[in-house]
Amino acid sequence: MEQSPPPAPEPTQGPTPARSRRRREPESPPASAPIPLFGANTFGQRSPDGPVLSKAEFVEKVRQSNQACHNGDFHTAIVLYNEALAVDPQNCILYSNRSAAYMKIQQYDKALDDAIKARLLNPKWPKAYFRQGVALQYLGRHADALAAFASGLAQDPKSLQLLVGMVEAAMKSPMRDSLEPTYQQLQKMKLDKSPFVVVSVVGQELLTAGHHGASVVVLEAALKIGTCSLKLRGSVFSALSSAYWSLGNTEKSTGYMQQDLDVAKTLGDQTGECRAHGNLGSAFFSKGNYREALTNHRHQLVLAMKLKDREMRKLRYLLRENISVGDLVSTSSHFSLYKDWLGAASSALSSLGHVYTAIGDYPNALASHKQCVLLAKQSKDELSEARELGNMGAVYIAMGDFENAVQCHEQHLKIAKDLGNKREEARAYSNLGSAYHYRRNFDKAMSYHNYVLELAQELMEKAIEMRAYAGLGHAARCMQDLERAKQYHEQQLGIAEDLKDRAAEGRASSNLGIIHQMKGDYDTALKLHKTHLCIAQELSDYAAQGRAYGNMGNAYNALGMYDQAVKYHRQELQISMEVNDRASQASTHGNLAVAYQALGAHDRALQHYQNHLNIARELRDIQSEARALSNLGNFHCSRGEYVQAAPYYEQYLRLAPDLQDMEGEGKVCHNLGYAHYCLGNYQEAVKYYEQDLALAKDLHDKLSQAKAYCNLGLAFKALLNFSKAEECQKYLLSLAQSLNNSQAKFRALGNLGDIFICKKDINGAIKFYEQQLGLAHQVKDRRLEASAYAALGTAYRMIQKYDKALGYHTQELEVYQELSDLSGECRAHGHLAAVYMALGKYTMAFKCYEEQLDLGQKLKDPSLEAQVYGNMGITKMNMNVMEEAIGYFEQQLAMLQQLSGNESVLDRGRAYGNLGDCYEALGDYEEAIKYYEQYLSVAQSLNRMQDQAKAYRGLGNGHRAMGSLQQALVCFEKRLVVAHELGEAFNKAQAYGELGSLHSQLGNYEQAISCLERQLNIARDMKDRALESDAACGLGGVYQQMGEYDTALQYHQLDLQIAEETNNPTCQGRAYGNLGLTYESLGTFERAVVYQEQHLSIAAQMNDLAAKTVSYSSLGRTHHALQNYSQAVMYLQEGLRLAEQLGRREDEAKIRHGLGLSLWASGNLEEAQHQLYRASALFETIRHEAQLSTDYKLSLFDLQTSSYQALQRVLVTLGHHDEALAVAERGRTRAFADLLVERQTGQQDSDPYSPVTIDQILEMVNGQRGLVLYYSLAAGYLYSWLLAPGAGILKFNEHYLGENTVENSSDFQASSSATLPTATGSALEHHIASVREALGVESHYSRACASSETESEAGDIMDQQFEEMNNKLNSVTDPTGFLRMVRRNNLFNRSCQSMTSLFSNTVSPTQDGTSSLPRRQNSFAKPPLRALYDLLIAPMEGGLMHSSGPVGRHRQLILVLEGELYLIPFALLKGSSSNEYLYERFGLLAVPSIRSLSVQSKSHLRKNPPTYSSSTSMAAVIGNPKLPSAVMDRWLWGPMPSAEEEAYMVSELLGCQPLVGSVATKERVMSALTQAECVHFATHISWKLSALVLTPSMDGNPASSKSSFGHPYTIPESLRVQDDASDGESISDCPPLQELLLTAADVLDLQLPVKLVVLGSSQESNSKVTADGVIALTRAFLAAGAQCVLVSLWPVPVAASKMFIHAFYSSLLNGLKASAALGEAMKVVQSSKAFSHPSNWAGFMLIGSDVKLNSPSSLIGQALTEILQHPERARDALRVLLHLVEKSLQRIQNGQRNAMYTSQQSVENKVGGIPGWQALLTAVGFRLDPPTSGLPAAVFFPTSDPGDRLQQCSSTLQSLLGLPNPALQALCKLITASETGEQLISRAVKNMVGMLHQVLVQLQAGEKEQDLASAPIQVSISVQLWRLPGCHEFLAALGRPQETYNHGRRRRRSRHFLHKVAGETAQEKCQTLIKQPDLVLISVKLVRRK
Repeated sequence: MEQSPPPAPEPTQGPTPARSRRRREPESPPASAPIPLFGANTFGQRSPDGPVLSKAEFVEKVRQSNQACHNGDFHTAIVLYNEALAVDPQNCILYSNRSAAYMKIQQYDKALDDAIKARLLNPKWPKAYFRQGVALQYLGRHADALAAFASGLAQDPKSLQLLVGMVEAAMKSPMRDSLEPTYQQLQKMKLDKSPFVVVSVVGQELLTAGHHGASVVVLEAALKIGTCSLKLRGSVFSALSSAYWSLGNTEKSTGYMQQDLDVAKTLGDQTGECRAHGNLGSAFFSKGNYREALTNHRHQLVLAMKLKDREMRKLRYLLRENISVGDLVSTSSHFSLYKDWLGAASSALSSLGHVYTAIGDYPNALASHKQCVLLAKQSKDELSEARELGNMGAVYIAMGDFENAVQCHEQHLKIAKDLGNKREEARAYSNLGSAYHYRRNFDKAMSYHNYVLELAQELMEKAIEMRAYAGLGHAARCMQDLERAKQYHEQQLGIAEDLKDRAAEGRASSNLGIIHQMKGDYDTALKLHKTHLCIAQELSDYAAQGRAYGNMGNAYNALGMYDQAVKYHRQELQISMEVNDRASQASTHGNLAVAYQALGAHDRALQHYQNHLNIARELRDIQSEARALSNLGNFHCSRGEYVQAAPYYEQYLRLAPDLQDMEGEGKVCHNLGYAHYCLGNYQEAVKYYEQDLALAKDLHDKLSQAKAYCNLGLAFKALLNFSKAEECQKYLLSLAQSLNNSQAKFRALGNLGDIFICKKDINGAIKFYEQQLGLAHQVKDRRLEASAYAALGTAYRMIQKYDKALGYHTQELEVYQELSDLSGECRAHGHLAAVYMALGKYTMAFKCYEEQLDLGQKLKDPSLEAQVYGNMGITKMNMNVMEEAIGYFEQQLAMLQQLSGNESVLDRGRAYGNLGDCYEALGDYEEAIKYYEQYLSVAQSLNRMQDQAKAYRGLGNGHRAMGSLQQALVCFEKRLVVAHELGEAFNKAQAYGELGSLHSQLGNYEQAISCLERQLNIARDMKDRALESDAACGLGGVYQQMGEYDTALQYHQLDLQIAEETNNPTCQGRAYGNLGLTYESLGTFERAVVYQEQHLSIAAQMNDLAAKTVSYSSLGRTHHALQNYSQAVMYLQEGLRLAEQLGRREDEAKIRHGLGLSLWASGNLEEAQHQLYRASALFETIRHEAQLSTDYKLSLFDLQTSSYQALQRVLVTLGHHDEALAVAERGRTRAFADLLVERQTGQQDSDPYSPVTIDQILEMVNGQRGLVLYYSLAAGYLYSWLLAPGAGILKFNEHYLGENTVENSSDFQASSSATLPTATGSALEHHIASVREALGVESHYSRACASSETESEAGDIMDQQFEEMNNKLNSVTDPTGFLRMVRRNNLFNRSCQSMTSLFSNTVSPTQDGTSSLPRRQNSFAKPPLRALYDLLIAPMEGGLMHSSGPVGRHRQLILVLEGELYLIPFALLKGSSSNEYLYERFGLLAVPSIRSLSVQSKSHLRKNPPTYSSSTSMAAVIGNPKLPSAVMDRWLWGPMPSAEEEAYMVSELLGCQPLVGSVATKERVMSALTQAECVHFATHISWKLSALVLTPSMDGNPASSKSSFGHPYTIPESLRVQDDASDGESISDCPPLQELLLTAADVLDLQLPVKLVVLGSSQESNSKVTADGVIALTRAFLAAGAQCVLVSLWPVPVAASKMFIHAFYSSLLNGLKASAALGEAMKVVQSSKAFSHPSNWAGFMLIGSDVKLNSPSSLIGQALTEILQHPERARDALRVLLHLVEKSLQRIQNGQRNAMYTSQQSVENKVGGIPGWQALLTAVGFRLDPPTSGLPAAVFFPTSDPGDRLQQCSSTLQSLLGLPNPALQALCKLITASETGEQLISRAVKNMVGMLHQVLVQLQAGEKEQDLASAPIQVSISVQLWRLPGCHEFLAALGRPQETYNHGRRRRRSRHFLHKVAGETAQEKCQTLIKQPDLVLISVKLVRRK
């Protein structure tokens, strides 16, 4: 497209200068004047080619030459000058004189040479310039002569000779006519002698005459001469800018334009400024700097408008003066100036239009040119109007408005013709050609360009002719007529060279380069583009440089040198951005994108494609936008991102009507069809392929039609419309034949063969492939031949003719090897591998894949490598080498990471799926699930339904294998949904089958049957016998589990029948195995054996090791049931061998378990022991290694429990009592180990799962201070061990709890009960029930719950509701399964079933699990408590009596309990020979396991002991929660006023604020639990739900709240339902139970610092205590971190409960440990008259560690104990501490509140470094601060005394300091006794010191009148204390002790104290009352001292 160029800057004539005075010029010396004798050479040296002359001779020679000139003898003069110059060749004067001589003889060339040499030797000598000017003038080179004169004047402006010479030369030149009038004017103005004025005038005349080079020299000389007139200098600047512009030196031109502008601004010359801005704008535009061009032309327009306003004002003024317009025109210059304004404005607007067009701002460009047209009409300038119409047409073309563009160009043409202006006519034709070219009507475009060519030749205008050839070449190129295009552009280049038009030469080179590039001649193309670049750089044409860089980039891109392409395109982009050429930026972004895409930099490529699109849209360039959209679609397609590609193609098609490019539209339709085809949207693909076909038909393009038919056929094939697919391919075949295109014909035959493959007509397909092969032979195309071999090989592989397949693929490989086609070889190896895979020859297949991989690596094709790695992985999977397969799949993934696109993403997903299969096969289900989830994510992102189905199936199988059956159910259901969406019957049937199998496993038998029946029906509809067989098998299994064995047999028989009919041995074996299991369940063992043996036979024939394992296990189990133990052992051993070989650990564990029992039954106890050990160890390993679901762990837990119990039985039978103990302990700790692992963070000291050994048990026992009595319930037996620290196992006892005295052989008879035995009651349960009945504690429940038969039934319903709610709560809130494991263990322990029942496999559920409780009369002849004593304590009595002998040793008894044993009131047990209850003999403590003591002790050691502070509460007390009436009515939890009273009492004792009533909410309670040392609950306890009842949350949405302890408490949605939907009454007002229950599971979620938890039991509670509830709640608290739990086994009357609680807490606060405090409290209640009955005090049990609360008094006592361990320094330390305490009391009494402190170092020095002083001061309220900010560590005095701690401490310290030295030393010795047990110290010594002040108060109140001097004091002292070292000395130091022993049963409450008698000479007295079982009464008579 040609545009009218912007007007070139016009030279401006300088204004006439003002008249100036003539100056006198100095004259040049005459030729004969003296001259320097010597030049540059030193005289006297010999010249290389001249003689040596003396100085005198040289001077003479010069004189002679000058004389010869004077005489007119110029030839002689020249000779003489020659000789002189030979001597001095650097003498400029000699050259000048010789030049004058040559001129005289008319040898002007030689004269010019000498003049030039003279000027060069002395550039500042004016004469040389004069000689040069004269010579040039005579040579007729007038312009150069004038330049020489001007240059001389620049050196010497005063030279009149030069000035006159210049004027004479000008007048003799062709410029005389134009110059003479100007010179005459200068003469009149007396400026003819001004060198500047004369030179500048001559320079501007030279410029006007077109002598640009000479004008530049002359004008720059004028500037050197200089002038004071800025206006004159401005005119020279303007002229110089025009001259340089004409010379093509835009840099210099722009510089002078800028100077011209500066001068105009300085002078305020708006006209000059307007002109300068116009010139600058045109200059910047030519350089492509559109931003600067736009700025300058805008300034030009603004100035033109100002000039117009000025002139209009003048015209209006003249009109007001009544001067006619005619007079104005004739007499005034104003109208001329107005026309000048029109020209300036028009020029500015036209230039702005060109700039706006260049930057893509078409609306503004169009507006500018329209304004120009209006101005041209206004000024009646038709030529300007025509040109502006042409410019408008160009803008319309850019805007895509073809009609308006043509209309403008036609108007342009009409005006040109009307004017008869051929040149303008040619311009119009050229623009019309460009317009039609844009519309891709190249024929019409060429016709217009031919008109241009004819006019140009007529006008003989080479420039126009060149433009015509450019247009013709461009059109021919677009018509793909490259040869013609080349000829046109060569002619264009030739004319440009002739015209010496470098810019045009560059453009022509560029066009030729593009043609050569299209022809594939890249080297020539690059040379031409480099030529264009050089010219552009020479001309400083920045925009042209950018185009050259772009073309070079395209050439390098075509050469595949993408790095170079990027380099040049980036340079192009930089230039286009600098010149703000948006259109160029758009195309360059597109080119860069192509290069980056080729380099694999897809992210960058996409960014550039997007930039191209954005700019094209911004420019509204629909052609460019269409290219960008097409490129973006192609980009995404190439990456397999078809979803992203489709919208771009669709947007292109929306633009298609405006583009009128049918060919391009067809290509896009084709690409869009392909995208939809790849996405599986085959119907959409058909639609677009049909559009492609229609366009191809319109274009009569048979080749495009053939392509469209080919693709359309493939789409119909994908839609399974084989008839249409075949029709399309036959059309393709017909077109191929008509085109004689063998490639297309070959493709058609192949496609037809593929269609027949889909139609399952393999033989028909082979015929087409054979035709392909024949065609390949015919055309002798080896590549096609190889392709035909490949197709034939694949077809024969499908019909299992593997030999032929191998033959064809071998031939395929050979051809490709012959052709050296590595890619083809790769494919051939892959085909061969596929055949070997089908043959099962995996090793050969793998070798082929290795060859393929090697070739793929040589090809550097990551996609191919990834595919091969995947196939290698699949091969290894088939070889069952899963680890290696995983390696290959991971390599595949690594390769795929390098690729992009949807296909690569899908391949990644499938690799994840294969990895999941591998890990599933290895049994690593957790890892398998991770990969299946990744597979699913990919499949969903790509909307690949088939892959989603596979992923869901893998996930379902993985979750199922891990036991996460609910998750598996969700996956299988989703898989079924996908199968329905896919609509494939087989997939639906398979999905139904898997779902049915899972429902069966979940016990959802109805759903299972429904699913399996659907599978069966689909299979029958499909006539798929294998699928029908699978469905029958599944249905048989479900009915078998339901106990409907007859129906099960029918389906298994159907399964067997189908398997036999289809000759499927695998299914036959399966059917036989299932029939065997069913007959085993029916008890028909002999028939079961027959089927199981047939199962084994088939498994052996097929070498199916897994099936053999199952059949051996079944036969072993059945023979065991038949009591054929030897055969059972044989089969089980064989099954074990196979299970080990296959690595099936669960099967191995189960078989070992059964084998152990069979060996035991056969009498081989040692081997039975070994197998049971291994079984339990395997179960443990499986449970803790795999991160399995809780349900799965529970199933293994049950099996493991039975193993442990059987192992205990075997070990006891063998007499290995110690090993049996270790096994029992292992069984206890499993659930707790799971919980520990769940909570582990960081490195642990030991592995919780490591099996406990007997040595570890003994070590833990040695760490205790009491005896350990260990009980174990093992399948009907009670085992008990008594252990003592340091002595090990003292005694062992076993007792059978079943119906018979001795277990008979029937215990080993066959049973088919479930793995988990049902509870059947035992002697132990009857004993417990009898005891509770005898104590009268059962009557409370009978009164509350069962007053009538109806109420009894209601109670049963309530129990059922509680059980259901408990199951629901724990299934969701007990993630570790800890609580359920504890309960299941208890259920096992209550069972009296035989060991065989624990071994038998789950074949069917037991139909009747109920039985009456067995009763043995001899067991119940004794009183219930005596019977329990005889059962539990009596067998151990010898050890207990022996161990309680030594004083101070083993007085604590630790009971290790399980199950129902927790309900036994051990405190109440006693024998007939003893008058003491067990609690009186021992401090009792219960624990769940020995290991729990070790775990707790370690955790307690890690914790820093809390410091008691008045600012924090040491306790949390919860009582009488406020419940809604609906809750109370429904769950029978009534108000508890006594519990509230109890709460207030306890809180007063503990010094805290209770949480009672409405504030006892779950959130607040859980928060308080995490901050308290002691927690007391006086609430309803739901033992069935293992939960404490609290106040519901007030906000009604506790699930959303987050408690302050950091763990969000969330109610699962599954539990946020009505508690009992079947309840008839409305329960809408009932809040969910989760809002008001603190369950054991909730407690497990906490991290508690609690030492003691007390679960009170008020008589107002009607909840019966159960073993499950006690175990769950207590173990939950212990597991959460609590150290000890006190629980009541039955409700206690309110008054008795208050008495007990008060006594218990009082003892604790006095420093006793919990077990001692419990004993004290029991004794207090027992001693009372009203509540001495055991039911009031014997039901309390302490579970956990023996703890002590950190009460203030106990802390004081502990600190004093520490101080008194240093006798020599204790007294001084006590004095210092007393001083500090007294000082504090004094300050408090005086009301001083200001801070007071002393340094810790000072106190440390005064106490002598004794430890304990810090603890003592802290306990009484002092604050010890560490050093900070340079301050030392300080001790701050207290400002208050809460609880009178300071007063108590002061009294105690005074009492100790009042002791005589012997007494104090004896006391210190008593405390430091090494053998003193902690109980004795705490009871005797510490309390003696710590509670001294309380005794003092009592003595002072009650003994004021006593005569202390005469009255002796009697003190009861424990025998153990009396025997401690130091006790006798202490009492002796106080007085004279006398001993009296007292064994009375009734004893006074204990007190111990020291008393200081008032007075200076008072003797201390002591009364010590220490309550112990054996007391000595001591009378001490104190003597008063003076």
